[in-house]
Amino acid sequence: MKGNSKWAALSLVSLMLLVSACGGNNGNNTSNSAGSENTNTANSSTNAEADTATNTAPDAAQPDPFGKFDQPISLSIAKAINSKNVTFQNGDTVEDNEFTRWVDKKLNVKVTHAWQVETPEAYEQKLGVSMASRDLPDAFLVNEQQLKQLVAADLIEDLTDAYNNNISPLMKGYYDSYGERVLDRATFDGKLMALPNTNIGQQYNIMWVRQDWLDKYNLQAPKTVDELMSVAKTFIDNDAAGNGKTLGISGVPSLAGWNNFSGFDPIMSTFHAFKGQWLKDASDNVVYSSTLPEMKTALGKLSEMYKQGLIDKEFAIRKDPAEVVANNQVGIVFGPWWISYWPLNDSVKNDPKAEWKPFIAPLDSEGKFNSVDQDPTGQYLVVRKGYEHPEAVVRVLNVEYNGIRKIDPEAADLYKDQPAVQQKWELWPFSLQVGPETTVYDTHAQAQAAVDAKDDSTLDTELKGWYKDYFTNQANPKKDIAAWANATARFEGAKLMNADNVVFSNNLYFGKTKSMQTKWSILEKLENETFLKIIMGEQPLDSFDKFVEQWNTLGGKRISEEVKEEITK
Repeated sequence: MKGNSKWAALSLVSLMLLVSACGGNNGNNTSNSAGSENTNTANSSTNAEADTATNTAPDAAQPDPFGKFDQPISLSIAKAINSKNVTFQNGDTVEDNEFTRWVDKKLNVKVTHAWQVETPEAYEQKLGVSMASRDLPDAFLVNEQQLKQLVAADLIEDLTDAYNNNISPLMKGYYDSYGERVLDRATFDGKLMALPNTNIGQQYNIMWVRQDWLDKYNLQAPKTVDELMSVAKTFIDNDAAGNGKTLGISGVPSLAGWNNFSGFDPIMSTFHAFKGQWLKDASDNVVYSSTLPEMKTALGKLSEMYKQGLIDKEFAIRKDPAEVVANNQVGIVFGPWWISYWPLNDSVKNDPKAEWKPFIAPLDSEGKFNSVDQDPTGQYLVVRKGYEHPEAVVRVLNVEYNGIRKIDPEAADLYKDQPAVQQKWELWPFSLQVGPETTVYDTHAQAQAAVDAKDDSTLDTELKGWYKDYFTNQANPKKDIAAWANATARFEGAKLMNADNVVFSNNLYFGKTKSMQTKWSILEKLENETFLKIIMGEQPLDSFDKFVEQWNTLGGKRISEEVKEEITK
């Protein structure tokens, strides 16, 4: 299995998530209940919310989020899109099409392109020139570093009033599903300076196990680390693979990380140890998680497992960690809900008897599955300083998402005869992904409801594909590997993303401080090398204490101070 297959799978999943979050679903996201504090929660659009988004009359004292302006308004934007992947049948263009004309019809806002480029790289280059010359479009997308530069230079508008007075209930609900974690990143000195994107959550590693191997040895799926060790030992001792090459648990040299196939995150987190995060300790101090005592405990357990042969002895030097999965040498792997697309699909291709099942495990001593959140945002829609109608930008985004989500029924007819174009959400003015944090589970719930009813009429094009693959795989299991992969991811993996025993620790800082720019690569190397050597028995566990001292001396202490300063700004 070649390494670039991972990135192909990741790109596919990202696209499907985007279409699912932004594709037409009639606003029928299924809400789910919240567990305890800091537990995985949902905030999704319902029919009632959709009605609110379009039909409720605005308060007389408040502007209408969908109100049409009396006079025509011009709005110039910057656009990055691969136009070669778009084929119009009627002379339309990226700048002038049914989506942009719909915005004009609804709001009396004419969107034009100050400039348009084909690639993200070209966009960054062009934007850099525009920022340097201060010749900016009326509205444009930036990254976090660029946002900070624009704020410092006083080149963009304060959007606080525009947001508070014009954001639609639908869009507000999306942002609110992240608590304050998204909007706070765009807030400076109490002023909202941008409209952020949202990175869909629920991408943390869970445990996948060969159910056929469990059944073969009359075992239950492990729930704790000790049970996990026992199951792995049984697989190895009995050569479950049947070729003399059975391994225990696969791993990856980076050890852990969000969306990181074969990461040891689920094992570490049972000890409340998280790698590479900025968290609050028991005394409410902001600390770097890799330096905490909990990490030492977790490394001790991983070292014990490695010494006993329960972890693949060559995990640190394998060029492709997916190889042992594809070759069916392992029966336990950690990865996100989507790894049936890759690399489990290769496992099933090579051994159709392979029955991979996902589990929320291992659990801590209180029966909780611990994880950390990913960076919830990283892209921002800003408005140049001096643009007279910042509220128009907010309303355009409102109309855009009412169209993308097909909440406005008339928008469903846009490009209805050109389905390939209709799915190109980036043809709307702003390519800003915004959706509820729980999109993975919410879209599963929609598709599952359709499967239960044996009726896909309420589903959008993407979800209808899941529906079809579910029944295709039910009729002939694993005959169509792509259908198996889709059905397994969407109806088994994604189903677990609503588990009420999942507890998140929120990373407090995702940026890069001044000292990080020169010192972070050195500290990362020190951390990774030390942790690997401890796990593999090349250094004693107590060398962790020396690592913490070195980490602080080599710049970690100063960086920690800078992070605290950034957080309290």
